[in-house]
Amino acid sequence: MKEESQVKDMLEKKEKLLKQNSLTKLGLIVLILSAGAAAASWLIWNSEAGIEKLTGSRVTDSINYKNQSIPMTPVSATVRSGVLEIPLDAVKEKKMVSFAYSRQGQQSPLPLMAYIAPSGKLITAVSMCEPCRSTKFHIEGERLACNTCGTKWELESLQGIEGGCLKYPPEVITHRLQGNKILIKEADILSWKPRV
Repeated sequence: MKEESQVKDMLEKKEKLLKQNSLTKLGLIVLILSAGAAAASWLIWNSEAGIEKLTGSRVTDSINYKNQSIPMTPVSATVRSGVLEIPLDAVKEKKMVSFAYSRQGQQSPLPLMAYIAPSGKLITAVSMCEPCRSTKFHIEGERLACNTCGTKWELESLQGIEGGCLKYPPEVITHRLQGNKILIKEADILSWKPRV
């Protein structure tokens, strides 16, 4: 009897341990899956697939800008939950738009731009030629031109071509597309600092 009771106690203890181990394993699996989901979300937002830098997000077919001069068209931007948003259709239609980011307590809004490069890719950038402090640009053929100093950069790469501010093209800011919205993280805008 005593042996049977000991065996029964041992079996009950073993069963209890197995249940605890199962719950611990399940907890670890849930924790790992949660961490994996969070990491995947971060990677999607920050990956080259989710956010495009200078290479841009392809949003249309190639565009021939030869013998054209396209000015910036102002559009409204909204900020929600730490993300600035502008309509993609406006950029597709106008080819080059300007907008501004401002928040309470900020002295002056930060000028931004978005344009469609000849390859059909969307480029988003700070709209500033830093040495001459111009905030206005236009597309001149296959080039981006500063309205104040006349410096020109290639539309695709923003490599300097001619002018006094060659080393300071508008600085690209990463973006993400969601339906008809161009999204730019407020944190990326706030972290921008002039180079000169």
